[in-house]
Amino acid sequence: MTERPDKGKTYFYNMQIFKKNISWENFWKFGDGCLHLQADRNSYMKKQILTGVDSFEKIIKGDFFYVDKTLFIKEILENRGEVTLITRPRRFGKTMNMSMLRCFFDVNTDSKVLFDGLKIMEQKDIVENYLNQNPVVFLTLKNVEEETYKDAIERMKELVSDIFQENLYLCENDCLNEFKKKQFYRHCAKESTEVELKSALKFLTSCLYAYHKKRAIVLLDEYDSPINNALKDGYYQKMIQFMRGFLGSVFKTNDYLEFGVLTGVQRISKESLVSDFNNPKVCGIMNKAFATCFGFTEEEVKEACEMFEVGHTFDEVKRWYDGYRFGGKDMYNPWSIIRYLEENEIADYWVNTGSLRILQDIFYKGDNQLKNDLAGLMTGAPVMMSLEDGITYPVKYVHSNIFWTMLLNAGYLKPCNGAKKEQFSAELVNLEIRNIFSRYAKEWFGEQQPSICETIQKFADYLLRGDAESVSAILNDELLNNPSCYDFKEENSYHMFIYGILLALSDNYAVLSNPESGKGRSDCLIKPVDKEKYAVVIEFKHKSEDGKDLKKEAQKGLRQIEEKAYIQHLKKEGYERIYKYGLAFHKKNCEVAMEIVKPA
Repeated sequence: MTERPDKGKTYFYNMQIFKKNISWENFWKFGDGCLHLQADRNSYMKKQILTGVDSFEKIIKGDFFYVDKTLFIKEILENRGEVTLITRPRRFGKTMNMSMLRCFFDVNTDSKVLFDGLKIMEQKDIVENYLNQNPVVFLTLKNVEEETYKDAIERMKELVSDIFQENLYLCENDCLNEFKKKQFYRHCAKESTEVELKSALKFLTSCLYAYHKKRAIVLLDEYDSPINNALKDGYYQKMIQFMRGFLGSVFKTNDYLEFGVLTGVQRISKESLVSDFNNPKVCGIMNKAFATCFGFTEEEVKEACEMFEVGHTFDEVKRWYDGYRFGGKDMYNPWSIIRYLEENEIADYWVNTGSLRILQDIFYKGDNQLKNDLAGLMTGAPVMMSLEDGITYPVKYVHSNIFWTMLLNAGYLKPCNGAKKEQFSAELVNLEIRNIFSRYAKEWFGEQQPSICETIQKFADYLLRGDAESVSAILNDELLNNPSCYDFKEENSYHMFIYGILLALSDNYAVLSNPESGKGRSDCLIKPVDKEKYAVVIEFKHKSEDGKDLKKEAQKGLRQIEEKAYIQHLKKEGYERIYKYGLAFHKKNCEVAMEIVKPA
């Protein structure tokens, strides 16, 4: 049969069962001239998952599970600059997308069959004008993790050598003179000097142009990885100087460059790195360009859950792995989703995918204000921040826009809903990220202040028993007068204190800081899993001038709980037994007022 089926006639097909109705759009004409049932690349049948592989070609040829992101090619062509820098958190598909770009553009391959059935093939003009039309240089720096500068340079030589060996055909005719061939072979043999290594990519683009008479597309994946590792291992200045030359040579005034794309986690400041090449078009997580190209959309996650027959768990999947906000679009963590589909178990998957040194450093190097802010984040209180244009290393572990920008880019924070102003509030992304933070916080808290952990456990027990006298005693006699204890110097300095409570109660209680409740926000809510037990509402008061009338301040806290109707949400959720606390602080002194709400 060579023509489109007539709707008035009946035809029989040898079909497998699919989970959607078959329409005329489901038929397509193959090379043999016959009509076949259209089974798109991500068919509705369950496919095998191949984790740990970033090769687009391997995934497609093996018919493994793949979420179609090929329209990224269209977006690159429509939104690119001469050099485009895209920043996204680790494990969000950066390398896979760069591998896909290589397959599509590379003049040395015939990849039409590879992309057959994928979304980009519907863009006829793009396919006709760009498919396999340019030489491509593709390099990923994600594994440059050596402990010394010398070893890092040797690793760079290995990576460059691999690229040159892939293009040895350039030396097989007279397009290169003998001098250039010798230089080419030195790169292949990892014998280049450091100066030659800096200009290796530009030299390769000139060789490609000499052969193909076409400018090259340069794809540099995880450009900031060597720099971040150098910072960790103590040779940052040497590496940043090398990378300035390495990037600058290929991306600045290079007549053999068609365009360049870089990916990474952080945008390193212009002064530190990119001043040596033309200002790139930067597309970070707040920019609309490429918003849905990295990570999974909600629709893509729902389809994947249905494919793997776990659609009934979607709400829990959303709670754990949703929450990333790129260019105003809500996105899911692709690594965690894929691992969940593979294991069929909700767990912290992203934590095991790379170095979390940044989180360790927060708790061991951060000042008191930063720890307090982080404790607030972990108990539901957002931080106010402004987005910095670039990260200047080394980053100081203090409350600053640079520090919060670093966490935002790394995928730990997200802008709160509706955050569009220059200054906005940010919060932890989702439950998986909250668990990661809690893991390191507990480790730090337990190592640094074991005695306080034990004391806070007793304090929490007294709170939950409604024993105001013991609460007051342990605060005044132990916690506030312990030299290791966090000092209440400002009105909002209780977040670390609240987080101590959270550590003590994490198994059976939810501890929230500044949640919306009634006509405002209470300072702290403690909600038991068992609603027959007592919930707790706490209002903190702080006197900076003197310690007089602390009892009145504590009573003022109780009145605020009543006037602002903070307990109304608890009652709506089914909590009938509630302790209300007003805690008033001045330096190392505290007064406690408490009232009990019982079932009517």
